[in-house]
Amino acid sequence: MKESILLIACGMIQDEMSLAMKNTGINYDTIWMSAELHNNPDMLNQELQKEINNHQEYDTILLSYGNCGKALIGLRSDHARLALLRSEDCIQILLHNKEKLKSIRGETYFITRGWMMGKKSLKEEYHYAINKYGPKRAEMIMEIMFKNYKSLMMIDSGAYDLDEWIHCARHLSQVLKLDFVITQGDVEILEMFLSLKWDHRVAVIEPGQEVTKDDFGVECVVASCANMFKM
Repeated sequence: MKESILLIACGMIQDEMSLAMKNTGINYDTIWMSAELHNNPDMLNQELQKEINNHQEYDTILLSYGNCGKALIGLRSDHARLALLRSEDCIQILLHNKEKLKSIRGETYFITRGWMMGKKSLKEEYHYAINKYGPKRAEMIMEIMFKNYKSLMMIDSGAYDLDEWIHCARHLSQVLKLDFVITQGDVEILEMFLSLKWDHRVAVIEPGQEVTKDDFGVECVVASCANMFKM
């Protein structure tokens, strides 16, 4: 009997997941979660648990998320097994081959089309500030907010036409007085995840068991704590 599979994926990487589906020719029943849920890890946890509870007819539920501010900790399923990416976040998923990723995280603000289209995106926050305070004061506020960053890095995952978004991203970098950088990413991990030919980068949680911090590995837990204290 064929295994029934549900994919629950973050809308933040819908472009990249869609490309992975196209490249592999694999399509599962899919639920796209709102990217805005990332702003509240507790709410993201609650909404993911609701979807899991409501879809116990599946054998396996793929959670296309990383640690994401510990939002997946405590999730469980009574019937389906859960599979998740042993990664810190979407950035690490798309830039897993970038050797210096750890060292540049603290001084780099990462963007993709998905991040730029969100209601709480950098672009929207800037427009909100302009409407509320005017252009000059908005630029001053944004510059203060991003004073600890050195670069605005756009990830080219190959999932969309980058040229349509470069102008906007470059303008934001100028407003924030950050170096604008484009770096190559890929959807290799997402393709591996969809294929079910999993390696050490995927954690499998059996029915009745809860997702724990250990399922993400030491590096992800340490990085999550570092980000938490940084806020």
